[in-house]
Amino acid sequence: MAVINYLIKYGCRFIYFFMKFKKVDNNKVVFISRLDSKKTLDIKLLEEKLKEENKNIKCVFLCKRVTSITEDFFGNIKYTLSCLCNLANAKVCVTDSFVPAISVVHHKKSLKIIQIWHSMGAIKKFAYQSVGNTSGRDIKEAKILNMHGNYDYIISGSKEMTKYFSEAFGYSEKYFLNYGLPRMDYLLKNEKKLKNKILKDYPILNKKKNVLYAPTFRTTNDDKTIELIKNIDFNKYNLIVKSHARQDLKTNDQVLSCEKYSALDLLCVSDYVITDYSGIAIEAAIINKKTLYYVFDYEKYQKNNGINIDLYKEMKGCVFKDAHDLCSFLDKDKYDMEVLYKYKNKYIDVQDGSSTQKIVDLIFKCMEE
Repeated sequence: MAVINYLIKYGCRFIYFFMKFKKVDNNKVVFISRLDSKKTLDIKLLEEKLKEENKNIKCVFLCKRVTSITEDFFGNIKYTLSCLCNLANAKVCVTDSFVPAISVVHHKKSLKIIQIWHSMGAIKKFAYQSVGNTSGRDIKEAKILNMHGNYDYIISGSKEMTKYFSEAFGYSEKYFLNYGLPRMDYLLKNEKKLKNKILKDYPILNKKKNVLYAPTFRTTNDDKTIELIKNIDFNKYNLIVKSHARQDLKTNDQVLSCEKYSALDLLCVSDYVITDYSGIAIEAAIINKKTLYYVFDYEKYQKNNGINIDLYKEMKGCVFKDAHDLCSFLDKDKYDMEVLYKYKNKYIDVQDGSSTQKIVDLIFKCMEE
């Protein structure tokens, strides 16, 4: 694998050297994402706002779901070349992923690169925090590919989160802007509208309280979803389970998937949200959703991946290792909202729906430099 990574690094540098002779297009913004093969919600919202304020802006979208370079090898090579070609004459690049085409080459000084990342929170450790761990990236690969190199600005959700983002990306805190993500505006502005739409499409959700279970992605086979299903009272609750895109959780016929909607959208109809180390907890907090943490593998996860936030301290009374204990608490319906409000105010700086505007203003500032 090291040989492939070296070929990527020096091959990109060689090709990009000649591509950079292209004249810079001062109206061009390139969006690069390796999360999905279509535009992510954050990218869509930024595009809409940018075009609303400047119709002459040229937005280029390079979105491709990439799990490893060897999977769809030639497709990934083509994608990387497309990224390099567009970076060579762009004025601004916005990314939400680790993209080797950004990190391994030497860019023109005129190009400004903004990392918005794909999560508001850093509950679990990631990037350089987890390099070398069981669930982290290989340390040699990270070094060869200059992981997360070449950013001019990095978006964080709060000053409190920035210290973890700083460790993860390997940048001092002066590079960070605590703006939050466009998806936060989306929830704040559309919660009621989304709720009505989802309830219309899934009338069954009108009949009971709704519990959304949305855990983080695990590289291991640890899956205690069935334990949760066994202990929840389906006479009182609808249980909606949303698997990570790279994982398929075991469920049964009692469980709803509501496939038309994302986990983010489904927050709007949820009375309770159950998660673990996922950033969806931050998204749930922005619209005051009662959140519980099902951390059946807490010690193992801490050892193999690492956890930044002491959930037992920050969300006192809301953290459970055992599904039976969690569901018993659920039935009591004695959630302490003050705990959630304190958590929300600590980890979310921008709560007024202005995150999209702040990032768009930053993009325009970069275009003028």
